[in-house]
Amino acid sequence: MSPNYEFVFQRALSLSGIERPRVLDYGCGRGEVVVYGRNAGYEFFGADLDAPASERPEHFRALRNGRLDFDEGFFDVVISNQVFEHVRDPELAVSEIARVLKPGGVFLALFPDSTSWFEGHVGLYFVHHMPELFAHLYMRAAHRLGFGYYREGKSSKEWADFMLWQLKTDVFYYSPGELRRWWRSAFGSPPVPAEADFMRFRIQSAGRRGLSLLARLPAAAEVLSFVCRKRAGIVWVTRKTDVPA
Repeated sequence: MSPNYEFVFQRALSLSGIERPRVLDYGCGRGEVVVYGRNAGYEFFGADLDAPASERPEHFRALRNGRLDFDEGFFDVVISNQVFEHVRDPELAVSEIARVLKPGGVFLALFPDSTSWFEGHVGLYFVHHMPELFAHLYMRAAHRLGFGYYREGKSSKEWADFMLWQLKTDVFYYSPGELRRWWRSAFGSPPVPAEADFMRFRIQSAGRRGLSLLARLPAAAEVLSFVCRKRAGIVWVTRKTDVPA
């Protein structure tokens, strides 16, 4: 699995505080984490706009008008990896996630917000903060220089047109203030930042021993968090309380 998938899988098992948590991957895509978790003997389920093809379809449910097809309080943990920048109604989404979480259950989410510098779908910095005309010129120049994702088989204009259309129709960057308000309202407690933990995990997974030792210093936490937020996005851990705070 990719380092991101490995991170959410391992934290899904550790954050709940119980030996065998029941886990939902919200926005599971092709279901890699669900299959990996179930093959390891754990109760993993997935939900997405379209349930992925699987030999065990009962492990996957399609979202219907933003609603999750699971009973209230069904899960100990919900994970979501790079999904919420594609969610049109995040307030509904987190309310549904809170509904299917048990009291004391944990939601782990990784995704870029409006303060991120890197646009991870295009593969360029700051393009999502530019007026459309400047973004188009910037992307065409980047394409000619060999920068950006998914350029193969497209001219610079075709690529810029296509990626800008994708950004306008399928990517939504919400402000940290909005997100915290929605999270707190749904779960009864504010999200706890976990970017430093994520960065340390990525560094360790890459086998960079010297850098890993430096990253474990308490003074490194703020730097790691800043780099994560600007390059990859926020990493939040939120626990559902019995009574909204």
